[in-house]
Amino acid sequence: MNNSISYVLKRIHDAVNSDDLNTLSDCYGDQANVVATPLAGAAQHDCVSALQHFQQRFMPEQLVTTGDEVVIEAGDVALVIAKLYLVPKNAPNALPIESKRAVYVMQKQADNEWRCIIDNFFGTDLLDFA
Repeated sequence: MNNSISYVLKRIHDAVNSDDLNTLSDCYGDQANVVATPLAGAAQHDCVSALQHFQQRFMPEQLVTTGDEVVIEAGDVALVIAKLYLVPKNAPNALPIESKRAVYVMQKQADNEWRCIIDNFFGTDLLDFA
């Protein structure tokens, strides 16, 4: 199995797009947090439910695709900044227009696999809500 950070990000986004909750759950470490809304100011531990709710509420007719990413790795922890694009489900090959910068923290687990421990798909836009 490929355990690269890029592969984990791809698995997360593919799982969100296909509503594959088992794969999505497997991508997160124990006690992982997701920033589900910028206004709440609190992270949620149930990443799968938070992402599922976000997808249903804010992007029910869209798919998420990943663009460029930057990985800053230090030992068993990595900071990832990635461009995310939304495309219509009915036109998955359409060129995305606008990107968002998501921020993730990955950690290498005891099984030597990378898993997401902080998922902030609002990314740098959180600064606009501060």
